[in-house]
Amino acid sequence: MIKSFIGIVALGASLAAGTETPNITGTWNMGLEAGHVIPVALVLKQDGQKLTGTIALPSRNFAERVEVKLAGELVDRAFALTGTYDHDNDPKTLDISGKLLDDGTMEGTFTMADHGKMPWTAERLKERK
Repeated sequence: MIKSFIGIVALGASLAAGTETPNITGTWNMGLEAGHVIPVALVLKQDGQKLTGTIALPSRNFAERVEVKLAGELVDRAFALTGTYDHDNDPKTLDISGKLLDDGTMEGTFTMADHGKMPWTAERLKERK
């Protein structure tokens, strides 16, 4: 009886650990795939299931980046983020959907007005110590 009880408790603990929401807070090297790879910085902050952050997109001026604020939600290992940016005084929306993979990288789809959908992959930057 005691062995059965211990086995049930251990099984419950392992199932609970497997459903824990991962933490994707950090800076990510994101590569948008649009005929060639466009490197962008994705910075995320997670508070439970709530996600906020920024993405630094290239602009028409090669030396400048447009920083777009993002907000969204993480459920299990999947997330969705939305942001609005100004394009020639015309607000445009971008959407990022993705998932955290078992190897710690992420992948998904980036959708931006006038540019359509683009697949992307991302790898978290390692923190310097």
